[in-house]
Amino acid sequence: MKEILIVSQNNACRSAIAEGWFKYYARGAANVTSAGIEPTQLDLNAAQSMMDAVIDITKHQPQNLKSFTEKEFDIVLVLDNNVAKTASSCLRYKNLYVFHFDSPKVSENDDSLTRKVYDSLRDDIENWAFDFINQNLKRLI
Repeated sequence: MKEILIVSQNNACRSAIAEGWFKYYARGAANVTSAGIEPTQLDLNAAQSMMDAVIDITKHQPQNLKSFTEKEFDIVLVLDNNVAKTASSCLRYKNLYVFHFDSPKVSENDDSLTRKVYDSLRDDIENWAFDFINQNLKRLI
C-alpha cells in the first residue's frame, strides 16, 4: 500500500479537499494524509462543498508539515507552488509532484458566488485526483 502525503499552505481547504478525494478513489491502494506549512482551521466552505459531493471532511484536523519529517512517503503531492521548496527540503519521499490550485477567493457580498468558486475548486481537484490515481495507483476506468 502506497503512503501519500498531500501538502498545501494551511491544510484547511485545497489539501483537505484533495485528501477527501484521494481517500475515496484510492481506497485499498494508498494511505493518504495531508499537512500544511501553516495549518489553520478547516475551511467550512470547503467542507460544505465536499458534503454536496457526498464526501465528509468535517472531521479533518489540519496538521503541521513538521510532524511528518521523520516518515518516508511513496508520493508527496504539493498543491501550491509557494510551498514546494519547503516541502521538498524537509520531507523524505520517493516521488514528489508539484501542482498548483489557487486558493478560493471569497465574495463577501455574494454567497452564491462564493459557493460557485468552492464548487469549481472541488471539481477541479476531483478531476485531477481521479486522473492521478488512475494513472499512478490503480485503474479506475
